[in-house]
Amino acid sequence: MTGDHPDDLLEAYAFGDCPESQAPGVTAHLTECARCATLVGQAARSAGWIAVTHAVAPPPSLRGRVLAAAREIRQPVAAGNIAAAEPWAHQVAEMGALLGGLSREQWQAPTAAGNTVRELVMHLTGNDRQVSTDLGDRLQPPPDDAAAAWRDGSDRLLRTIGRGDLPLTTPVRLAGKAPVRRPLREALIQRAFETWIHNDDIRAAVNLPTRPPSGEHLARIVGFALALLPGAMDAAGRGHPDAAVRLRLTGPGSAEHTVPLSAQTTDPPAPAAEIRLPAERFGRLLAGRIPVTATVAEITGDRRLAMDMLTVAATLGCD
Repeated sequence: MTGDHPDDLLEAYAFGDCPESQAPGVTAHLTECARCATLVGQAARSAGWIAVTHAVAPPPSLRGRVLAAAREIRQPVAAGNIAAAEPWAHQVAEMGALLGGLSREQWQAPTAAGNTVRELVMHLTGNDRQVSTDLGDRLQPPPDDAAAAWRDGSDRLLRTIGRGDLPLTTPVRLAGKAPVRRPLREALIQRAFETWIHNDDIRAAVNLPTRPPSGEHLARIVGFALALLPGAMDAAGRGHPDAAVRLRLTGPGSAEHTVPLSAQTTDPPAPAAEIRLPAERFGRLLAGRIPVTATVAEITGDRRLAMDMLTVAATLGCD
């Protein structure tokens, strides 16, 4: 090491070659040192482009090792809550690594969400802090620095969730235009959903390849959204009592769902239509990042019902 900085390990850490015995210490240092985090971010971006332009893939275990080390440092979650918080903690680790490598100019880059990277991060921070407030955490005004504000908000919420006496059934506000309260268990899946989408919004804005969640986490995000969809169909004036659609999702997170098209449907009938598309594509559609067009998915059966469902599904994002 050089001085108090692990300079001899930073490049190896960014490229996934850091010894496992030393990686947790480097991860802990990066959460405290902006200088080293910037260097690692720059090297990681270079590695990202190398991965895009070269056919040689990194070791399959690399991504899991680095993220596991980051979660170990940043996720003091009680045993009873760890499964519910894990998808969001994973996205927090991804976001932290991304923000640590942004230049001053990149913080002002426009995003697909219609605001700058800085504004998007502050929006995300506000939604995290909203959950903390509902859980009884007395928050001070966030720092002006967007990265510091986001890190403070996500760390506080992770620590709050880590309380052993905090039930996952505690009602909190969901992000979005409608004032909806749902159990904390569901809000944590929404936090994972929003953090993933905004992570990718930022990556696209600074010309980095996007990164989807794991298949398991994607399946949980889709399940959360589909549970809200029947009520959203009614609220949008597109509810169809006693009608259902079969949703076939392919690729990572693949599953088959029978989706009732109204909250009034108590016993869904045989599906009148079938929609088929990749699970990741459906997740991005839920976030409003993919427009609902005639070719957005393979549709058989009653096309009107299917398009009504997809149109409402695309409004379930957190912007």
